[in-house]
Amino acid sequence: MRILLVIDSLKGGGAQRQIAVLGVGLARRGHHVDLFQFNPGDLLADDVRQAGVRIFQDFKPSRFSLRPIFDLRRRLRAGNYDVVVSYMPTANVYSLLARLGLSHPPKVVISERSSAGFLRMNRWQSTIEHLYRLADHLVVNSHHMRRYYASHYAWIANRISTIYNGVDLQTFHPPAVEPDGEPLRLLAVGNIWVIKNWMCLIHALAILRERLAIWPQVTWVGRREHLPPEHQAYLSVLEDQISKLHLGQQWTWLDSRSDIVPLLHSHHALVHPSYVEGLPNAVCEALACGRPVLVSDVLDHPLLVQDGQTGFLFDWKSPEDLALSIKKFHDLSAAAKREMGIQARRFAESQLSIERLIDDYELLFEKLTNASPRSAAGEKLPGGV
Repeated sequence: MRILLVIDSLKGGGAQRQIAVLGVGLARRGHHVDLFQFNPGDLLADDVRQAGVRIFQDFKPSRFSLRPIFDLRRRLRAGNYDVVVSYMPTANVYSLLARLGLSHPPKVVISERSSAGFLRMNRWQSTIEHLYRLADHLVVNSHHMRRYYASHYAWIANRISTIYNGVDLQTFHPPAVEPDGEPLRLLAVGNIWVIKNWMCLIHALAILRERLAIWPQVTWVGRREHLPPEHQAYLSVLEDQISKLHLGQQWTWLDSRSDIVPLLHSHHALVHPSYVEGLPNAVCEALACGRPVLVSDVLDHPLLVQDGQTGFLFDWKSPEDLALSIKKFHDLSAAAKREMGIQARRFAESQLSIERLIDDYELLFEKLTNASPRSAAGEKLPGGV
């Protein structure tokens, strides 16, 4: 097939990484794949080009410019594509509007990677979602988002699928040697944002120290520089609480890092208290690295982490419950922790591989274009294509 991918940039965010993975995987399956971007950023460009994907860069001159729509329309005419796949709201809108009125329009598959319905939307975001009725299909990367769209927009109920993210299982692999037993080392990866629920983790650490004499070490990885004002204010509150609760020796702040695999290998588990997500890349990558995950019992998290087998679930509103989950993990033998990690890797291999991602998209494309079906390998995720 001839496929065009549309994204804002290739600068390296979660959505950008996933569409790059999709492009590389489709190209390796023999499809003709092009990519259109309208903002600067080329961190992922080399890998995409090496797979044979052509990149068309038409940068918009200002934030609210409509020029990318006309540039994209010219690309659609020249490329004679069977399918267009776009990720993220602005790219989705551009793809839908650029196709209007073409004599031989491609099928347009849009993808939402956010947590709409769990955060207050403004008028512009609501308008964007209503434009989605122009799409041939909507892909989301979580089942809770599929249920949200199906219940709020009846017109799209039969044109929506869940396709989970794909993880490079060669890059994200289990450690050759497990980390030493004490102290318990927990890795936290995410943004400085109230919905990530870091305050719950801070209070859980205080409970463990004061009531149970357990002193886990937490390493937090994420961006702390150039934050929006409300995020900067939240960071100040977190730092103040860490100081007041005397947790400074148990909490290490790291900035954004590229060595996430070695960091996962040197920690016993990932802790992820967030209560609003699409599909958390941090959790998926930790499972692929054979790391157990302590995660809030909301959204798709219970489908990613099997309580007591690949990690532990907890009530995101309760620092006491998070503390209990950390204690349960702390008290496991080294052999039990290792077995939990083995099961985490097995789940990633069966449910989160890049091959699964490409299989699901190929089946969707075949359905939309009435092409001859290929046989997809492996067991399918519930609710997937």
